[in-house]
Parts: sequence; C-alpha cells; structure tokens
Amino acid sequence: MPKEEMTITRKDTSYRALGNYYWDEIARLKNQQLNVSKVVRINGQADSALVRDSASLEALFRPLMDADISKPSLADAYDADTIVNQLVAGDTTFILQSKGKQTNPYQLILDVDRDGRIKTARVTAYTSNLVYEYRQEILYERSRQLRVSTFQKIIFMKPEHLEVQAWFLPAKA
Repeated sequence: MPKEEMTITRKDTSYRALGNYYWDEIARLKNQQLNVSKVVRINGQADSALVRDSASLEALFRPLMDADISKPSLADAYDADTIVNQLVAGDTTFILQSKGKQTNPYQLILDVDRDGRIKTARVTAYTSNLVYEYRQEILYERSRQLRVSTFQKIIFMKPEHLEVQAWFLPAKA
C-alpha cells in the first residue's frame, strides 16, 4: 500500500470530545462487569442502591458528558495550562479555566496517563445572579469513584443540596 493511502486510512485518536470519552468509559465498565454502588444524599437524607442497568450508568456520567468544552461557542472562553508530571513519565495534567465569562463548566482539570486515558477529572461549574445560585463539583477517579455535589438556591425558596457518590467495585465471583 502506498504511503499516502496509509495516512488517509489511519484514524487520528489524539483528540476525543469529553462526552465521547465517557461513552467509552460506560462501555468499559459494562464489559468489566463491575458492581456500581451509589449513595444519594438530598439535604442530608441518604439512600443507597446498586446501579444495574445502562440507563442508570449513563445518568451517573451525564454531568461529566455535559462538561464537554469542545463546543464551538466556547472556542475562546478558556485559558489552558498543561503540566507534565515529572515523577510519572507520560502523565499530564490539563487545566482549563474560564476567562471570566459565565461559562459551564467554570474549570476542568484532567489528569491523563501516557496512553491518553483520563485518570481523574475534576469539574467545577457555577452560576450566580440575583434570582438563582447554582454550584456543582464533580470528581471522577477512573475505575474507583464518581462524585457529583450540587447546590442550588432560588430566591424565596429553601436551598437544595444533592450529592451522588458512586463506587466501582470488582464483581464478586
């Protein structure tokens, strides 16, 4: 095969939208048949459950998928810093922070290994105006946990706090 044809047929995997990455993570978790245990707290009241279906797993990852900053409207909205880990060869941290506009998310921090897999993702989002206040913190640790903490306050209403924490555990034989 001529060299020109090889470069045309080779797929560029250097960039993937964050939403697509988490679709791959959902598929990987399903293939590994990990048990997913979650605890949901709403204003201090807690309940726990096992995640058993794909729709529930998708719902867990939805806040991370929504944090995708590859939208054309956000092209110039973020400052980006890259930190190469000197202790672990090939690991890199990417920090994207809003340039001051009211963007969603406000900050995105990704720790990526040498193979391009996200080891951890931290997302901070907020909105604040005279009527409404919203804050969300997300932490994802690959194959370990996903935590989403959301605070919301609407004028003249009681504040709401929702926290979802999910753990990815090996299936018991």
